[in-house]
Amino acid sequence: MTLFLSALGKVILDLGQDYVHHKIQDRKSYRTAHQKRLNEAAKSHADWQALMAQAFHHSWKDEAWTICFIIILFMCFIPSLKDEVGRGFAILSQTPDWFQWALLASIGASFGLRGFSAFAQKAKKI
Repeated sequence: MTLFLSALGKVILDLGQDYVHHKIQDRKSYRTAHQKRLNEAAKSHADWQALMAQAFHHSWKDEAWTICFIIILFMCFIPSLKDEVGRGFAILSQTPDWFQWALLASIGASFGLRGFSAFAQKAKKI
């Protein structure tokens, strides 16, 4: 009887060890696959950003917006033009939301989508 119990205990112990070993292997496989998916997503995002940067390399859109903002900034310091700038912004504030968001999207696309999200957050607070 003792020999039977000893053999049964060994079989149960082996089954338990196999179960734990397989659980550990499953967990490792899951973590490896998850890390691989994260790495692929990061690479895909980096590839997309590089492609977009290359596409905008010959674009004048960001320079045009920069020049526009510089002109508006300078106009704010010219006494005879300050009122005109103020009226212009007052008129822009009355435009529909979709137009304001389209304008923000255009500016954001010019300077990069990363910058746009921060810009949009600041614009919401104003």
